Amino acid sequence: MPLEKHLIDRITLEERVALIEVHHLLNKAQQAWNRIESGKQCELNGVHHEESSLAHCLRWGKQAAEDLVELAKGTGNPAQT
Repeated sequence: MPLEKHLIDRITLEERVALIEVHHLLNKAQQAWNRIESGKQCELNGVHHEESSLAHCLRWGKQAAEDLVELAKGTGNPAQT
């Protein structure tokens, strides 16, 4: 899913750094979640529908952030993640 050229041209260094920060924070959140015993994770996930559980949101939010960081590579030219 390539970013539209006009969108790529509008992504600033500050915005690219923000995408990298979002990715980093979601990684940290997932690491914190993984410190919870797996049986308790299952019970906590059971509180919500599968599509809206915390584990689901972390997994797909992290994937989306990773994809956006990758797609925006070269925009704004910040340091690598």
